[in-house]
Amino acid sequence: MNNKILLSIAIPTYNRAVSLEGLLNCIVPQAEKIKGGVEICISNNGSTDNTGEIVKSFQKKYPDLIKYNENKENLGFDRNFLKAIEMSEGSFIWTFGDDDNILENGTGEVIKFLKTISEENTGLIVVKREAYFFDSQTGKKIIYHNTLDKNKPEVFKIDKKNIIIPASFPDIAFISALIWNNRIVEKILREEKDAIEKGIGTANIHVPLFCLMFLKYPHIDAFALNKKIICSELPSYKFSIESKFECTYIRHKKLYSMLLSNKYMNDCYAPVFFKLHEDLRRVFIKDMIILKGFGFFNYFSYFGCLKLFFQHAIFIDALLFSLVFSVLFLIPAVIIRFMYKVLLMIRHGKNWRGRWQLAININTSLHAAKGDRRESI
Repeated sequence: MNNKILLSIAIPTYNRAVSLEGLLNCIVPQAEKIKGGVEICISNNGSTDNTGEIVKSFQKKYPDLIKYNENKENLGFDRNFLKAIEMSEGSFIWTFGDDDNILENGTGEVIKFLKTISEENTGLIVVKREAYFFDSQTGKKIIYHNTLDKNKPEVFKIDKKNIIIPASFPDIAFISALIWNNRIVEKILREEKDAIEKGIGTANIHVPLFCLMFLKYPHIDAFALNKKIICSELPSYKFSIESKFECTYIRHKKLYSMLLSNKYMNDCYAPVFFKLHEDLRRVFIKDMIILKGFGFFNYFSYFGCLKLFFQHAIFIDALLFSLVFSVLFLIPAVIIRFMYKVLLMIRHGKNWRGRWQLAININTSLHAAKGDRRESI
């Protein structure tokens, strides 16, 4: 490892040439100001657009700053994510999504913080972010969410269980918010190859990576840098039931099964992951109801969905999913929406209004956001 490099910014990318160019136009000037100590590592996952041309044009201008790998074919998100990490020689690795961005002087703030901490005892750093969309009618940029915690200091330690159980600390699931200790990541990738391989294909490989990190090395610390460092535009994905089933049920089923079978899993965390695993049925049904109620109930093939359920879910789950899917297919969205509101009232009592308003805000944002970007990995 090159000790002169403090921070590697690792960017796995695929067919997002425009957004990647915008990201590089933001990062490169910030890295240049730092005068060394930063490198940008880009792994192109066999893109069919002009991603390669854009990266090479930057690399030609900044040969000492940008490292580039181009896969001959698409290896899937997880393997490309690991490729970007393996390219990185810095003491710390900031993994970054190709459609996210860094706020002004965000890189400088991260560097300043890294110089104050113990590399030996720090496993992971999580930075804060804001999300926005552009109103399709007015063109106005609207900030609809930020993860800054006003009740916490500028820097605070994260409880380990909030990392190992990602749902407890939502920022941890966002790859652009994560800065890793390269020395520890190298050890995990070298010593836990079988465990990492089991996580391939979930498109969430960063989750078993940081879970293994803190299960295997419980003495290391994780910190939150409680400053807005990154920003991301809300994508107007056209979700299909098929893609939602894959993301919500198939990938997470594999992920939780892998973690539960891991030799470092202990009695403290195993019951929580077992419950998450069991809840996948309920979560997917809830997703289908919300998608129908708020106007996103899209699918490529009615019978294709039914076939997919029986191919990848246990029999009882497949029957239940097929029944719910068929009922939702027949019932008007306005009725589903009303039924969802009633369910929130029954389940959450006086607190139902907040959850209902959150659902409205998110779906209003999706409808108002401009563009039509499909998820690419």
